[in-house]
Amino acid sequence: MDDSKLKHILVVDDEEAVGYVFERYLSIKGYRVSVAYSGEQALDAFRADAPDVVITDYKMPGMNGDELLRRLRALQPGLPAVMISANPIEVGPTLEQVRFFPKPVSLEILVEHLETML
Repeated sequence: MDDSKLKHILVVDDEEAVGYVFERYLSIKGYRVSVAYSGEQALDAFRADAPDVVITDYKMPGMNGDELLRRLRALQPGLPAVMISANPIEVGPTLEQVRFFPKPVSLEILVEHLETML
């Protein structure tokens, strides 16, 4: 299939191993995946090739996932998003229409939710 017709997911996590696992799994499931390792990298990636959905870790150095999603939604209101955190209490309330999953997340369940979001 032509990659340009695949749904595009931007994964943002400061841990390279996590980004790699998400990229591999989601690619196998038929998505086009970009990975960024910081909020700033994610903003650059978004501007270069806007995704259909963003999956972001909450706790990252510099810019946390909530701030990143606020900045991305300023560029594209209503952007579908998933936030993931190892410490859900730290996250607090999230933006509207952001699905939240605690770590470790089941990638199978995550894909089920992505299919309803896209």
